[in-house]
Amino acid sequence: MKKIILAITCIASLLSSCEKSKDLQIDNNKQGQLKIKFDHIVGSKKLVLNEYTYSNTSNETFNITMLRYFVSNIKLTKLNGDVYSLPKEKSFFLIDAASDSSLSPKLLIPEGEYKILEFNLGVDSLTNTLPIEQRTGVLDIATNGMYWAWNSGYIHFKLEGNSPQSTNANKSFKYHIGLFGGYDSPTVNNNRKISVDLTKAGLSKVQQNLSSDIHLMVDIGKIFDGKHTISIQETPVVMTSGPHTKIADNYATMFSHDHTHNFQKL
Repeated sequence: MKKIILAITCIASLLSSCEKSKDLQIDNNKQGQLKIKFDHIVGSKKLVLNEYTYSNTSNETFNITMLRYFVSNIKLTKLNGDVYSLPKEKSFFLIDAASDSSLSPKLLIPEGEYKILEFNLGVDSLTNTLPIEQRTGVLDIATNGMYWAWNSGYIHFKLEGNSPQSTNANKSFKYHIGLFGGYDSPTVNNNRKISVDLTKAGLSKVQQNLSSDIHLMVDIGKIFDGKHTISIQETPVVMTSGPHTKIADNYATMFSHDHTHNFQKL
């Protein structure tokens, strides 16, 4: 019996060793898939548009009817400190809670073990000033409803819903946050840099012909109860006036790394 147990232990050790070796077989000339999954919640509840009712620390109840935001300028840092930046033309994604296909952007990046995921929430000033004909895909200003023609700039983040505490006649609230620094004269810049540490809940291990899936939890409740407290009753509509910079500070705190699934079949 002891010999059998020893044999099983040796086999398990060998398999473990093989798996570790597999993890370390990295070819910088090869690429694999990285998938970033955005899972929206409000506090401890799953986000369900139009249906669920949520509450904030201001004792206000609300539902959410729309959630959209831009993710751009994605960078990843390897264990050895090397940084890979996704080509800018491939690094713009519109996350839309009403579109399941938008919630898991797929990237092709060099093989490796990555410890930090960075991205911009919003559309940077350089892109905001590109010739219109160069803005294609999700940046097309005629689609998605994420551009202020009257203010010549992208809306970085859009949140809409209803609340009994809203002072609007129809009890709605709207937070449309834009501003990128200005064309000819300086303005507020509500772009925010997000940095996610992957070391605690699982490194991203990217290999050719496989997918590494990074799962991020995105707590929309932070819009009201993040770095700053935002009251729907006090400010039911925020665009270019009101506490738009505070809301931008708050949406920078929404993201946390839940786990990573490596070596997933494509």
